[in-house]
Amino acid sequence: TGRNPCTVHHSRRYVHKVNRLVTCFATFFYTGFFPFAPATFASLVFVLAYAFIPGGDWIATYTIFLPTLALSIPASSRMEKTHGKDPHCVVIDEVVGMQIVLLGATPTPVGLAAAFVLFRIFDVWKPFPIDRLQSLPGGWGIVADDVVAGMYSKVALMLAGLATHAFGRFSLL
Repeated sequence: TGRNPCTVHHSRRYVHKVNRLVTCFATFFYTGFFPFAPATFASLVFVLAYAFIPGGDWIATYTIFLPTLALSIPASSRMEKTHGKDPHCVVIDEVVGMQIVLLGATPTPVGLAAAFVLFRIFDVWKPFPIDRLQSLPGGWGIVADDVVAGMYSKVALMLAGLATHAFGRFSLL
């Protein structure tokens, strides 16, 4: 017997809604569609939200970070299937990386700017082993390099904090 046309229609609508939701999340509210340097733009939008939304530091807490990290991998994998290998529009990995830098931090404005710049440098430069992590399959490869770039940035800011308090406080946890 044939499939129920009502079920097929509802199924397509459901898939369409899920795809729109995944796209919104994976592109960090569509910032990934910025015409040039979408990863830098998304990182900047994240930092500006952190700095200028009253109480905005909540976006870099474990309560937000852990679900973002957990959902970023399957969302990135799904986007890769429709947009090709490591698509530029997927920028949720930059959000995860910036969250790692700012978790538990109390940065000054200078420290927040340094966090942004260092994260972008490590993400673009890709020192070992960041360069190798992109070869992981699907969303794992998309997200893993930004996780490590975030960790490198955090450690650099922690070390800088030993010499000066100008950046604020950055801690491992």
